[in-house]
Amino acid sequence: MGVSKPKKQKTTTVEYEVLNPKSVASSSTAPPPASEEDEVEEEEEDEDEDDDIVPEMTPVIAEFSKLPLGGFQKSWDFIKSHRDVVVPGASDALLIAGYRAQREGKNNYAKQCVHQSLLLQYGEKLGKDGISVFFNK
Repeated sequence: MGVSKPKKQKTTTVEYEVLNPKSVASSSTAPPPASEEDEVEEEEEDEDEDDDIVPEMTPVIAEFSKLPLGGFQKSWDFIKSHRDVVVPGASDALLIAGYRAQREGKNNYAKQCVHQSLLLQYGEKLGKDGISVFFNK
């Protein structure tokens, strides 16, 4: 019977390339481990973020959502006479209404909501007087 030689175990080392090696060397201390209390607080904060306020679909925004697709002049006239359509959250309220309409099988109304929401979003992207810039181009 022969003497068995102990097998050598292979070890692998992983080296990560870093962009700023001096920074890694100077910050060799690890952050303290999180306690259970910290984890509970983080979970509560995450839950609070989920409770974001859903934008309100006002009667004026609901009326705006019913304007026909591609009816840019009608949309512009409506906005000029109802400035409360151009408010923070209006485009989100229209998207939510469109989503709900799509779920209910009201495809045409869903498209109208998304169309009107996009008009408001495009206007917002163009700056302070973006809505008038958008419709006057």
